[in-house]
Amino acid sequence: MHQKKYTVILICLVFTMLLFNGCGKKNASQQKAKDSLVICMGTRPPGDFDPKKRWGLYSQTQILHSALLKKTATLDIVGDYAKSYEVSQDGKTWTFHLNNNFKFSNGEPVTAEDVKFTYETMKKDGTNWDLSFLQSIDIPDPLTLVFHLSEPRSTFFAQLMEIPILPRKHYGENYSENPIGSGPYKLTQWDKGQQAILETNEHFHGKQPYFKKVTLLFLNENAALAAAKNGTVDFIYTLPEFADEKIPGFKLFSYESNDVRGVSLPCQKAGFGTSPAGYPIGNDITSDPAIRKALNIGLSRQAMIDTVLNGHGKKAYSIVDKMPWWNEKTTVEDGNIDKAKSILTAAGWIDTDKDGIREKDGKKASFKLYHPSADVVRTNTAIVVAEQAKKLGMDIELVGSNWDEMQKVMHQHAILFAGGRHHPNQFWEMHDPAKAGTSYCNIVYYDNPTVTKYMHKAINSTNPQEANKYWKLAQWDGKTGASAIGDVPYVWLIRLNHIHLGNEHINVGKQAIHTHGHEWSVLANLGEWTWQDDAV
Repeated sequence: MHQKKYTVILICLVFTMLLFNGCGKKNASQQKAKDSLVICMGTRPPGDFDPKKRWGLYSQTQILHSALLKKTATLDIVGDYAKSYEVSQDGKTWTFHLNNNFKFSNGEPVTAEDVKFTYETMKKDGTNWDLSFLQSIDIPDPLTLVFHLSEPRSTFFAQLMEIPILPRKHYGENYSENPIGSGPYKLTQWDKGQQAILETNEHFHGKQPYFKKVTLLFLNENAALAAAKNGTVDFIYTLPEFADEKIPGFKLFSYESNDVRGVSLPCQKAGFGTSPAGYPIGNDITSDPAIRKALNIGLSRQAMIDTVLNGHGKKAYSIVDKMPWWNEKTTVEDGNIDKAKSILTAAGWIDTDKDGIREKDGKKASFKLYHPSADVVRTNTAIVVAEQAKKLGMDIELVGSNWDEMQKVMHQHAILFAGGRHHPNQFWEMHDPAKAGTSYCNIVYYDNPTVTKYMHKAINSTNPQEANKYWKLAQWDGKTGASAIGDVPYVWLIRLNHIHLGNEHINVGKQAIHTHGHEWSVLANLGEWTWQDDAV
């Protein structure tokens, strides 16, 4: 017992010496071509390599696994394990024709039975993957898979691209410890809280990756930057405030994203009830539409971009900005303090006692805003929100927290929230009253019957063009909508550029617009990364 403890301490000491005593300080531009990388991408793998725990939701499926379909850098949907597919005219039958050369990292072939097992398992779990519409799965022959849906579901593409195919013979409660997939890499070592080591999957059906070994160090932003400066890592994700750091042999990798930050505002009054998990719902202040609209118009998004993001980002108005299903009419003129004040005054929010905080019906325009204190960007955004809200006559009490606690209060109090995906599925999940209180779906308990009607028409559409028409109407139909010019269930504020610093010889290939998940989005195509002898 004591010997093990001293061994761990010794390892930590050696790593610290390597990190801070300058081991490996050789200028990256002088390095010879290498076939291994050391990367810092946050403090833990999101989802712990298991789809039941959200692995795959942040564009990382294709590192260790295959899916039925995948997206290209231009966001086109193409086959992965399914070489082709067709959808019936009524949208209820999806037929997939499978490849016959896919193998798991243990050498066993990937089969239609593995896919069926995966989808049935995720449907039964139901926590992070909504497959309630999946009626049955048939396997008419070994290379054909037929999904029967209870209703047309235009958003099914989201799950088809993200759900990792699992080996039915080897999946269980301890799958995270030894994930077996059919992607370009396999996990060979995972020291929780410290590192994960990936090596090439010799059974991968495609071209073998250039980098044979990738070590992922789990460090916070400051430790990662120190490691980069000391030459012990090759690539890091970093904060916007560090984007201008000059490290010999390193360059800035900056990518546009639809990864947004904003404030969730509970839409129901206090005492509305409790969530399925037993947590309270409702807030008497944020449930007033005037409060939400005033914040949406009165807060300055550009000021947040300039300060919080160091200029590396864009204004956000929704979680679907710049996507094909975004309604461009939903942008607003923000930073308009006078207009925001007039909205509050007209709604009866007046500072009668002259203490700088408005009141209505005996209640102050005051509420709590929770933010994960370990997340620097969200914390800094929350600080700016609270400071700007004072000019409107609102008092926002900041509460630094963690996600275990925030899950218990997010239906009752405002949260510094985030979102952004490559499909409209999240927009639906965040606004559908039937999903309220499930995981992170509709945490504000938003309920607009008109919006719900449009969303269901979009979901039940049989082609993307028709679906997009209804997604846009759900955001704004000229009278109402879940948007910045509608009833504002969320005040979306900033859209991040994903900032990385890395060895100038690294070529990360063609990147798609990144989704939510700053740390791992860039790794989505890790199997395509290469080393360039001539740094550019």
